[in-house]
This record gives sequence, C-alpha cells and structure tokens, in this order.
Amino acid sequence: MKLDLLRLATILAVVVLTVAGCGRRRQMPKAEPPQVTVAPAIERQVVDFDEYTGHVEAVSSVDVYAKVSGYLQEVAFQDGANVKEGELLFLIDKRTYQAEYNQAASQVALYQAKAKLAEATLARNEKLVGSGAVSQELYDESVAAANEANAQVAAAEANVAARKVDLDYCTITAAISGRIDRTYVTKGNLVQSGVGAPTLLTTIVSVDPMYVYFDIDELALLHYIEQAAAANGGKVDDGSLRDRKIPVEIMLADGTEYPHLGTIDFGSNEVTAGTGTLTVRAVVPNPNGALRPGLFARIKVAAGPPYNAVLVPEAAIGADQSDRYVYVLDDKGLAQRRGVTLGTKQGKLRVITSGLKKGEKVIINGTLLVRPDKPVVPHDGTMPEPPPIDKKILQNAQTDTEAPAADSADDVGDQPAAPNASDAAPASENPDQS
Repeated sequence: MKLDLLRLATILAVVVLTVAGCGRRRQMPKAEPPQVTVAPAIERQVVDFDEYTGHVEAVSSVDVYAKVSGYLQEVAFQDGANVKEGELLFLIDKRTYQAEYNQAASQVALYQAKAKLAEATLARNEKLVGSGAVSQELYDESVAAANEANAQVAAAEANVAARKVDLDYCTITAAISGRIDRTYVTKGNLVQSGVGAPTLLTTIVSVDPMYVYFDIDELALLHYIEQAAAANGGKVDDGSLRDRKIPVEIMLADGTEYPHLGTIDFGSNEVTAGTGTLTVRAVVPNPNGALRPGLFARIKVAAGPPYNAVLVPEAAIGADQSDRYVYVLDDKGLAQRRGVTLGTKQGKLRVITSGLKKGEKVIINGTLLVRPDKPVVPHDGTMPEPPPIDKKILQNAQTDTEAPAADSADDVGDQPAAPNASDAAPASENPDQS
C-alpha cells in the first residue's frame, strides 16, 4: 500500500513539472534599429602629396676649441643662450702671453737700434772707402752688418706678430651667430691646444634658417622625371633645383604642421646604389627658433595638380581583411554595404577613387551596430571639410623668382589652374648640386 502511494506521488510530481514546462515561453525583446548619423558624400578639389621622412640640421655648426694652452679665467655666456658673431665667450689667463709679447716688442726695439748703428757705420765707410781711408774688406763687413741688422729687425717684428696672435687667442669669441651649448670646461680648469688633443669648450649652431634633409626613393624620382618631361613637351629639363624653388610643407613629430614653408635648394648628384634613394635638402625659415638640429620631420611635396575627388571621413570606412567599404543609406532606409577604393588622406577625410558618388548618403557615425540590408534610424549630420589648399605650395617653381613666403596657409577660393607637373617634383631630372 505504501509503495503504491509513493509511486502515485512520483507520477503526480512529474505531471506537474511537465505542465509547468509546457507553459507559455518568455519572449526576448525585439531589437530596435540602431541610431546612426548620415551625411552626403562631398566632392572637393584636393591635392595629393608625397611624404618623406627627414631630419633637421643647422646651416652652420662650429666647435669651439682652445687655440692656446692656459687656465680658463672667465666664461662670459649663459648655457643655451643665443650669441652674436664676435661676442666674448671665454677668456684664458693671458699674463704669460702678455709677457712674451712685451719681450718680443723689446727685441724689436733692440734690433732697430742695432740696425741704425749699422746703417750709420755703413754710410761713413761708404764715404771713406773711395779715398782709401777704409779698406774694401772693412766696407764689405759694414754692408753685411747692416743687412744682418735689418734682417734681425724683420725677424723680431715677425716674432711680435706671432706673440700677438697667441695673446689674441686668449680671448675666444663666437665665430657665428646662433644658439650656444653648455660650457664643457668650467672656470679655473686647464685647457690644452695643439694638434693632438685640443680642449673642446662648447659648440654653436646657427638658428635661422635651418636645413631639412630627406631621401626620395628611385621610383618616385622616375615618376617626377616623367611628369616634368610630359609637361615640357617630352624634353627633359636639366635645370637646377635651386632655380626651381620647389616649395615643401614640414610636419613635426607630434603631427603639427610647421607654420613656414620650405624651399628645396639641393639634390645630390647621384642615387645611392645601396638604398636606391636620392638625398634632397630643403631650406626652411626659423625666425622663432622652434626648429632644432636633429629633430624628426615629415616633408610633404605636392605630387601633382589639384583635382576633384569624393571624400568621406576615415571613421566611416570599414575594413574586411583587404577590402574597404562604407555603409550607404538607400531610399527604403536600409543600410547597404558598398565596396570602395581608397585614395590619399586629406585631413580627417579620405579620397574615394571608386565605389561612391557625390551626394550619396553615407553613415558616418554608429556603424558598429549596422548590418547590411537592415533598417537604421538616420539622423542628419555634417560632413567635415578637407584642409584648404595652400596656393604657395602650388606656385610655379620654374617661373617664380621669390622663395615661398613664411606665412600660414591661405584658403583657395577660386582654385588655381593646374601647375606644371615639374613644379611638384622634389628632384630634377638630372639631380645636381646646388
């Protein structure tokens, strides 16, 4: 009896659990379409730039050495200050050299007195030798003595000049104007001169202007040569880079744009066979001293004339392995994936060379939750503008007689006509030394 009741209780429990499990299931909330920002693709006139990595160097650099030995008596500048050419830097104890100079000057006076005596003796013997009062031998000795005395005077005067040079070397002045380094030797220390191990006291580098050196690759060089030849009716121009005055933009290591344009003034006379590159130099104004030797820089050179291009923000572009795409809003409010081909970067925008037309509504924000052929909730946004084209960077490098002015970029209202292709070339067809 108890066993039957236990079986009945078990059956009832199973039935209750089965009924409870077969009840109405809880439904998941329906996903809402994602909120996105859309803006029409814009078409603007842009310029492509070639970018190169370079470094800044001073136009002039001087190592200040001691030219005479002695104890350093005075350091007359502040470490890191700007100095002018001829300004006093160091003073070496000159007492020993002053004494040597005074001694040499006294020797000149001594030999001049002896020379006067010899000249007087010669003049007297010259009158007497004719009458036979003085022998010819004595007269000849008088001539030799006078010549010897004059030679001693000349040697003494040369010695005075040498001692004066040593005395002047005790006063060390700036050979060029520029920024000076710290002093490597402090007051009271012995400094050495000579060929073996002269004492380096400090260094000076010029400040304005500065050089920026960079290397262009062989393929880019050939491209520029072809551009210049095509613009010149197929004739290769062998003009100097200095004459072309090709302008360049400078970008610093933190990504900021240097406010002054540079001008290419030199190209090496040969391509380095080991690296396949050509060394090019630009001269850059540095009125505020912002550029320092050794700074990293990126150099931008216009690669061709302005052209019209479709642009979208970088954030709107998605990646699927090697493919790039954007989401376009169709007439039904659905997001359509569109494969695109990318061009150059223009500020925060990217040039789209194919796959997208001007005016098509592109999803520029909220793409993370967007799925192809799915509805979205669009909100109108504004497409950012590309950086303005600096007219100076496009100036005709072959006809302009002035270097680019050190002004900030000017907006281009009416875009200039396409310049000669050789204007954008940072290397001439036959790279020449400046």
